[in-house]
Amino acid sequence: MYISMTGFSSTSKETEWGTLTLDISSVNHRYQEIYVRLPKELSSWEPWFHRKLREAFRRGKVQARVEILWAVDALAGSIDRETLTRYYNELEEMRKTLGQERQISLESLATLPGVVDARGRQRFARGDEAEETLGDLFDAGVKSWNEMRSQEGAHLAEAVRAHLDELERLTGMIAKMWGPAKDAAFVSMQERVRKVLESIGAATADDSRFAQEAVILSDRWDISEELERLKSHIVKFRGVGGAKEANGRKLDFLVQEMNREVNTLDSKIADADIRWLAVEAKTVLERIREQIQNLE
Repeated sequence: MYISMTGFSSTSKETEWGTLTLDISSVNHRYQEIYVRLPKELSSWEPWFHRKLREAFRRGKVQARVEILWAVDALAGSIDRETLTRYYNELEEMRKTLGQERQISLESLATLPGVVDARGRQRFARGDEAEETLGDLFDAGVKSWNEMRSQEGAHLAEAVRAHLDELERLTGMIAKMWGPAKDAAFVSMQERVRKVLESIGAATADDSRFAQEAVILSDRWDISEELERLKSHIVKFRGVGGAKEANGRKLDFLVQEMNREVNTLDSKIADADIRWLAVEAKTVLERIREQIQNLE
């Protein structure tokens, strides 16, 4: 499955406390990295968000931000009459003792600790209702975020499959051209072996000695194994990409393996036409690598 690491969603939920908005944004990253930004009233929920997000994706850099537009009732709070009365009586008594004529203003008492109860927002943040509300908001946000990432992944899959078809075509052309080129390479290798044997005084070397030297040198010019492994990797790549779960890391590993085979193949071949096809194959692999860097 192709799922992009890049995505964004913005989800809102209306409650009696106000409007909650969750923004989730993500970009590609080699590992799983999470940032959470919450209002101070919800700061205790940060570990909860981290845990939920870790379960929602495999790799990438994700930032989740929650904002609350509090309802008027949640912002207004309520006056604690008993506390206000106690403040007033004590200050009034002190005013008389000190002989002050200025009357005490009730408005000035509103700023004293405990007079205005503004804990409505804190009670929401700690209640069971908060977990249900935040859970619904989170689920809706992650669903929207994953839908966008899946859409991006579908576009990436289309591009990657096109490049993979091109790589398969180039591999087939190299294999087809390698048949005739292989005979020429063998003759060239045979001649080099004879010259080496002659240089060490073995001009009349028998066929068994020549066969031994040919086996030793065969790995230096034969690309049959590289071609077979490259074809196998292409088949495996298609299988992994078509799986039900995201496997961007596995696809990245397969591209590295395919690139290694092409490089080895290129280093062995002397035929100019085949080497040019190997260069084109490297270019295609680089395009695939660039695309799958964005996959989860």
